[in-house]
Amino acid sequence: MKKFPDSKTGPGLHYNPYFANLNLAMAPPLGADGQVTYAEGNPEPTIDQMAKDVAAFLTWTAEPKLVKRKQTGWPVLGFLLFATILAYIAKQQVWADKKKKKAA
Repeated sequence: MKKFPDSKTGPGLHYNPYFANLNLAMAPPLGADGQVTYAEGNPEPTIDQMAKDVAAFLTWTAEPKLVKRKQTGWPVLGFLLFATILAYIAKQQVWADKKKKKAA
């Protein structure tokens, strides 16, 4: 309510700055700090940290093999570059005497 200090949230409503009238009947999905318990030694989770964790989990569930695929991509690109250079050299050798006959 920092942006709209005069706005009032009615009974049974929750403040949401991204909603048209700033009030919403649905409770926030990540309601309170400390809603999730983390392993020993971690600081108390905040709503911001919980939201980042949810986003990271959803990204992973959408594509769990993304990291492995990216790690495999660079060697594949290196191999393709090497194969292209070899193909170019082979083409030059195969067609070298054809160009000489055409010039004569």
